[in-house]
Amino acid sequence: MRLSIVEGALYAVMVGFGDAFFLADAVRLGASALQQGLVITLPLLMGGAGSVLALRVLGAGRARKTVVLLGVALQVLVLSALALLQSLQLVTPTLLILMVSLHQAAGQCAGTAWSSWYGDLVPSGVRGRYFARRSRWVYLATCLGLVTSGFVLHGLEPGAPGAVAAGAGGHGFVLIFCVAAAARLVSFVLLLVSPEPRFRGLPDLAWTRRYLRTSKGRAAGRLLLLGAAVQLAVYIGSPYFGPHMLEGLRFTYVEYTVASVAVVLAKVLILPLWGRAVDAHGARAIYLLAALLVALVPLPWLVAEGLAMAVFAQALSGACWGAYEVGFFSLILEVTYSGTRPYVFAAQNVLQGAMQLGGAMVGAVLLGLVDGSFLAIFAISAVARALVALLAPRLLPRLAFQQHLGHRDLLLRVIGLRPHGGVIHRPIDADE
Repeated sequence: MRLSIVEGALYAVMVGFGDAFFLADAVRLGASALQQGLVITLPLLMGGAGSVLALRVLGAGRARKTVVLLGVALQVLVLSALALLQSLQLVTPTLLILMVSLHQAAGQCAGTAWSSWYGDLVPSGVRGRYFARRSRWVYLATCLGLVTSGFVLHGLEPGAPGAVAAGAGGHGFVLIFCVAAAARLVSFVLLLVSPEPRFRGLPDLAWTRRYLRTSKGRAAGRLLLLGAAVQLAVYIGSPYFGPHMLEGLRFTYVEYTVASVAVVLAKVLILPLWGRAVDAHGARAIYLLAALLVALVPLPWLVAEGLAMAVFAQALSGACWGAYEVGFFSLILEVTYSGTRPYVFAAQNVLQGAMQLGGAMVGAVLLGLVDGSFLAIFAISAVARALVALLAPRLLPRLAFQQHLGHRDLLLRVIGLRPHGGVIHRPIDADE
């Protein structure tokens, strides 16, 4: 358990040096609007496929530790190859998208198995305190990684990615991707020497199919469809907040980093408050409120002209997405059983990944129709989000959620970082 805290911090260093700046690298390479959307959304879909692959392998009785180690090793190889190809100036936007997609698929495959592994390993009596402590170190290391890599890029790159010729520079990205690979390599070693308790195997998939025909199963299906609709509306505009900062507002790497840290800090600081709100008012009420709040996220970007307003917009985004994640995952816990959750979360990853990709494609088409105006698609995304939020109460009947779980039952792990939403969480599969 002590090794895992260190391993989690190293994972966060990889996120802060690697995941956080994939989009900035795409902009530096001269990626089109479509490619900018793909560098964010295609990896999300591939990550969902990675979680499904993990379940299929675990369902065959494979050891979880083996799955984790293979996924982490593949991430080390991808990041190392990306750094090498950057140094040789062989990376194109298309190649970057493919490599980031492979990186995310391997990470989600490893993360799904790790969640089950450590859900069993950590004793139930200390589980909440332990994962809260581990998460604090993950958040701290993510912020330190973001800040450090931002200054590295500021010092080594020739200028802001939106203000230099496409493909110029790259030495800063070589260095930060090397650091990300090294951190993940040490993470691999710590996982290698960590013990795995006896694996009892996953429940029969036929049981999950029977569950889906129950009232709870149908409620879970409606919740997943609603979550997918939210992501479709969100990703019409969200993949382009980063390009807007780098190309439209011409932010330096330091300014981009400050905005990225703002969304992380806001989300981390507000999560406990939303958790207590779930305890007081129920997950359904908080989720419906969060859906409305998420519709407000694009609005500050319509008037943002400098760093101060961008930081406010990012902080608002972090606070709103913190509420959304706590509300959504709390509802999932209420309508699922421990044995069905791995399959429900895998379905959620794939479904939402497909909708996120679809939303980005819609956004890219709209950008072509509005002469490349980021502000126009932000407004369209806000309207689409508001429409979904207004329909949400009809899709979530109150009677479907009679069992209320406290927020301490919701154990979250960090799976990555998005420019518009801060650190991204998924629940830990913790069986009693």
